[in-house]
Amino acid sequence: MHPENISSQNKRRKFLKQFSAASLAALTPSAWATATQDTFAKLPLLPLQPDEQYWEMVKQQFTVPPNLIMVNAANLCPSPYFISEQVNSFTKNLGRDVSFQFRATLAEKRNKALAMMAQFLSVSKEELGITRNTSESNAIVVNSLDFKQGDEVIIWDQNHPSANAAVELRAKRYGFIVKKVTVPPSPASPDELIAPFAKAITVKTRLMAFSHISNTSGIALPVKQLCKLTNEKNILSLIDGAQSFGLLDMNLQETGCDFYTASTHKWLMGPMENGILYIKKESANHIWPNIIGGGWKESNAAVDERICMLGQRNDATAAALPDIIEFHYRIGKKNIENRVVQLNTCLKQQIQNKIPQASFVTPLSPAISAGIVIVNIPGKEPASIYQKLYEQYGIACAATGGIRFSPHIYNTMADIDKIAAALKKLSA
Repeated sequence: MHPENISSQNKRRKFLKQFSAASLAALTPSAWATATQDTFAKLPLLPLQPDEQYWEMVKQQFTVPPNLIMVNAANLCPSPYFISEQVNSFTKNLGRDVSFQFRATLAEKRNKALAMMAQFLSVSKEELGITRNTSESNAIVVNSLDFKQGDEVIIWDQNHPSANAAVELRAKRYGFIVKKVTVPPSPASPDELIAPFAKAITVKTRLMAFSHISNTSGIALPVKQLCKLTNEKNILSLIDGAQSFGLLDMNLQETGCDFYTASTHKWLMGPMENGILYIKKESANHIWPNIIGGGWKESNAAVDERICMLGQRNDATAAALPDIIEFHYRIGKKNIENRVVQLNTCLKQQIQNKIPQASFVTPLSPAISAGIVIVNIPGKEPASIYQKLYEQYGIACAATGGIRFSPHIYNTMADIDKIAAALKKLSA
């Protein structure tokens, strides 16, 4: 075995040993991939403030090679190796046995995933459904609501393009009015973010749809205050949580939103081809199914059974969701949020110190930002810097709104140092 692989395997085992009892410490990666949920249930909680050595061990739970640094969580995250191996194993076994009996075991895991994700978000299981991604979840909501001519829908101009396109295309068909809200480019406080939305509201407003965190600026909207505003005006609210689900320690009930959407392949670090759709119980009567798949019944009340019954789908990916949720619990939801803020704060500070000419698209304050850092360097094209970072330094970021970095718990402070040093060289 290559020395590099031996080192990685030893670090993984050390991580498992810290995670659990001696029996779990002996598990190999493939053994963990087939571990039962009962095994995970025995894992102790971790310290409230894990140190850098601990995060180095977390990094070893991912198969990203040492010559690459992934800082593109806003688009796609690697999964821990045991999740990838689980999906592969479930897919392989499904290919061997497509019987209703075996598929029932995958359905049980999907059902467990629903229960765990509901608990993860502090909502009821009946209010949550599994879709295929955030865009599908957004489209289900937008295409379900009964809009008519004269109605108004407020959208943020920094929403994901697919989210706004879904609203605008439906407006073109049915004749309702779409009002785009623009917030200050350099907001100093949450109040400056709320004011433009409040100003756009009229007696004709039916829905306000906004991203929790912008993928093009990194601005984090004060969602509780915005939903308080919509509730007071009897307006429905749709939060696109693609950049907050799995990152922020959230309680959806406390936000007061009517609808919340997200994907599992971003900050949750879970398997692809899965999204979530939350519909508040009191708002369920507004939503009609877009697709009627096998097994659908009009009497079904739960969101997953009434709205997300799509027929045949890739059950092998959803079956791996329970263990990625458990992974978050073992590390600690608040620990994850704090770590991402720590990484982003450090990256902002290093860029300020090493590249003073750089301009930030993302607010520097953690109060109105989260897991995304977007910068521009005078005289340098973001697309060119983005490409060179990968080709010359193995740093995978994005050229969205500028040069976009979105580090996660599989990154370390050493990674942040390398990113800042590489960016400095390329800015010269």
